[in-house]
Amino acid sequence: MEILSPEIQYNFPVCIALGFFDCIHMGHRVLIDTAIAQARSTGSKSCVVTFSVNPFIALGTGEKLVFTYDERLRILRDTGVDCVLALPFDGEFMQKSRDEFLAMLRSCVTLRGVVCGYDYRFGHNAQGTSEYLCDFCAKNGIMCDVISPIIQNGLRISGTEVRRRISCGDIEGACKLLGRAYFMDGAVCHGRGVGKVFDFPTANLDCPPDKLLPQAGVYATITTVGEKSYRSVTNVGAKPTFGEWDETVETMLIGFDGNLYGQTIRVTFVRWLRGIRKFDSPCALREQIEKDSEWR
Repeated sequence: MEILSPEIQYNFPVCIALGFFDCIHMGHRVLIDTAIAQARSTGSKSCVVTFSVNPFIALGTGEKLVFTYDERLRILRDTGVDCVLALPFDGEFMQKSRDEFLAMLRSCVTLRGVVCGYDYRFGHNAQGTSEYLCDFCAKNGIMCDVISPIIQNGLRISGTEVRRRISCGDIEGACKLLGRAYFMDGAVCHGRGVGKVFDFPTANLDCPPDKLLPQAGVYATITTVGEKSYRSVTNVGAKPTFGEWDETVETMLIGFDGNLYGQTIRVTFVRWLRGIRKFDSPCALREQIEKDSEWR
């Protein structure tokens, strides 16, 4: 999968899926699959637009990302898309008019087809709409498909709903909307070494500050180290038994033996197990962790 820059002119035709694709949920997959189908029918490359930075920072909303840019690239590789156009999202980008945005796309690639959602907006103050995009494509001989809302059990699939479910600890519900597991990638950093004291091999993740974390609690997870995966239990949030109140992500790997410091691992969330509470003693906490680790 090739990563394209908006500052370079590429001499090949593309069919492009437009959007943010912050979490690449099931609705997003319909857009991407449609762009891939367009590309096959026109002898073009399929392409997906996403942002290389967190757009919520420039927008001032303070929202976090379900999947970081690097995580999204890993997911997009699995979709079979040929390339990704990585756009910045800063003050200058936000000032582009809808026509300037479309001109930027055409200066970068040869547009053969475009796919967007029914509620797609682009350009300064969201002046551009899916209707405006369709009109532009019709005038320029470009295929255009607008995708209707994707409904699951009477609910429209959206990034907002995915975030809501993750934030309240409903991992299973979020995964149904995503059509895949919710996960986080991170480098293993040094913690307090409490896991070693209890004979539990633990890994503290250095998560990006704009990564959306689940509601504080203890979760059944699968932790992947290299090519091997381990059943695990992951604590998101504080560690009140030890007087630690910072929000951290610590995963305990079942059956792992080795040194993880400095490695990048993936923690895939399966379901909520319990809330965080202060135990009377480290021994009582150990007994609870042993029970947690029996999840299936």
